[in-house]
Amino acid sequence: MEYVPYLLTAYAIFMLAVLSPGPNFLAVTGTAMTVSRRAGLGLALGVGCGTLCWSSMTMLGLTAILAASADVALILRWAGGAYLVFLGYKSLRAALRRNRPVTETPANLIANPDRPFWRYIRRGLLVQAGNPKAALFWLSVMSIVLRPDAPAWVAVAIVVGTTTISFCWHLALAWFFSTPAVMRVYRRAQRTIEGVLGAMFIIFGGKLLAG
Repeated sequence: MEYVPYLLTAYAIFMLAVLSPGPNFLAVTGTAMTVSRRAGLGLALGVGCGTLCWSSMTMLGLTAILAASADVALILRWAGGAYLVFLGYKSLRAALRRNRPVTETPANLIANPDRPFWRYIRRGLLVQAGNPKAALFWLSVMSIVLRPDAPAWVAVAIVVGTTTISFCWHLALAWFFSTPAVMRVYRRAQRTIEGVLGAMFIIFGGKLLAG
């Protein structure tokens, strides 16, 4: 039970990240709205697979590093806290901007609505795997919550839990954003959502830096 708070922290930080509009959010929602629900669901599955890849690779690499050096663990913790503060700043800045489009769908996602389902899965995987910020995010999350003396099941639980969250959230995005009514609601609440998420990121990061 002593590791449950670390797991909950990892899940909370990850949920903040997936709730915050970014490349994955824009790709999934944009495709669902402009192509079809089927295409959006395929892209969402690909993003979930990319999350599994990033989290697994980071877990395997950081477990060895944290066990070998307490100083490195402390440095990574500070770096992770600083990065979360940076994410919060960007979200707050975005919330203050006016007249922004909610979605920007890349042209190559809507060029061929009849492409096979597996190609949308591949596209989602590439969107997630090709995002350099994903590496920094996972480095920060794992360095924050993965203690050097933690048993192996803790790291596995982080990977399984966050991957499940990723699949569920992005599939839900594809499903709901393929309906016009949901898009209208999000447009009205977008700035508020981004402002709240930004503040929570800064709180998380600030606590890590202060501690």
